[in-house]
Amino acid sequence: MHGTNPVTDSMVAGYLAKYATKGTEITGHSSRRLDAATVSMYADPAGTHVQRLIHAAWTLGQAPAWESLARWAHMLGFGGHFLTKGRRYSITFQALRDARITYRRAQTCGPGYGPIHCQEDVDSESTLILNLLSYAGTGWQTSGDALLANTAADQARRRRQAARDEKTTEDFQAAA
Repeated sequence: MHGTNPVTDSMVAGYLAKYATKGTEITGHSSRRLDAATVSMYADPAGTHVQRLIHAAWTLGQAPAWESLARWAHMLGFGGHFLTKGRRYSITFQALRDARITYRRAQTCGPGYGPIHCQEDVDSESTLILNLLSYAGTGWQTSGDALLANTAADQARRRRQAARDEKTTEDFQAAA
């Protein structure tokens, strides 16, 4: 129940879509598998929403029947790909494509449509190819480009490590 309203399929889909389409990096959460030594860095029953979800998945996963929740705590307890579809729960992408095609073919070409949205206009126009895509190469064009990219990657690694070290220090000081 959500308040006084029952939870609907669209509410569940919206909730999952929220986390499937956003990265967790902004929350400070890394998507690495957690274990007993690292879970305290990310799980907090009184913390942010993501921290509470990780804590719930880890805590529930301590029961033998729910151990996969702990294994996937870094993914908020979800062990599959976010686009995995259960056969009984949802519909297939093919069914969605078919429904979209049927809907679009039933549309009329009204005043809100531009000239190329009507089939007769599409058939009467030709397509002029101005350029073709071609393979340009692999890697950096100059050694300066490579240096900039490698420097930025090294700085990002150092920032992540500093954040981890700071979090570990804070946790250690809080425990002492």
